[in-house]
Amino acid sequence: MLKRMVIFGLLAITLVGCGSPSANDKPKSTSSVQIASKYYHQLNKGEQSLVFFTFKAVADDSRDGGKYIVDMRVKNGTKSQLKFDLSKFILSTTSTGTPIKSVKHGDLTIAPMRTRTVTGLFDSATAANFNGVGEFCYLSRSFLLAYSYGADKDTGATTDNLKVASLIAQNKAATQKPSGTVVSTESQVAASAPASEASQQASQASAQPTQQSQESSAPVRVVNSAEQAMQIAAPFLNTTVNALRATPVDDGWQVGPKMTYADVIVHYNGRIFSPANPATGQPDHWLN
Repeated sequence: MLKRMVIFGLLAITLVGCGSPSANDKPKSTSSVQIASKYYHQLNKGEQSLVFFTFKAVADDSRDGGKYIVDMRVKNGTKSQLKFDLSKFILSTTSTGTPIKSVKHGDLTIAPMRTRTVTGLFDSATAANFNGVGEFCYLSRSFLLAYSYGADKDTGATTDNLKVASLIAQNKAATQKPSGTVVSTESQVAASAPASEASQQASQASAQPTQQSQESSAPVRVVNSAEQAMQIAAPFLNTTVNALRATPVDDGWQVGPKMTYADVIVHYNGRIFSPANPATGQPDHWLN
């Protein structure tokens, strides 16, 4: 009996000793890593290249006027917590046109290496915004996110299209502000000419086709080869460059499919003119 009591006593002392805290024991500390939070416009160019945008336009048949809503998906490939002011997204058409503004408000926050989607970022776009020139931007054209061409297609418009040569040329030509030098020079000539000669010049100017007046609005030459002309025309003709041929004409190239005569004129300034088609009743018009 005494032997059993001694054993139980030793066991009790052992258990108490194991449960007592040691002088060397220290509470574990938890450390949290602070992640920098930046708005998109605060990123440097290298960081901005790690952010990928996709804009997908969907027809909204519940409203009149052929309206589209545009959803946006953003993948944050930076190490920073990325922020956007949702009201600052714009769909710009030209440097002088009124941009379409986002209908959303508040901040969008995206953790590093995460993706977020915003539905209905724009709600008043039309098919014309996705068939010609146009740009999705944040704050201004200084923060270009993607060209809007093809946003209504299955894959949408992505940041990758900023590298497409034809889209670069089209948008550069459309957003290039005309120089006032030509206008002032013509005014000086008209002012110094005799009255009869000035009248004759004015008559000749008014007799010029609408096509020429359109061309003079963008004197900057951005298309310098038949290959560039075909690259620009391909999206508008819904075909590939390999399926086209180009013939030099005044102020540009006549471009069309190799086996048909559905031609357009690609001017040096990047604008595309589609001649009238008597068979369909389609008048002369510009495609961009």
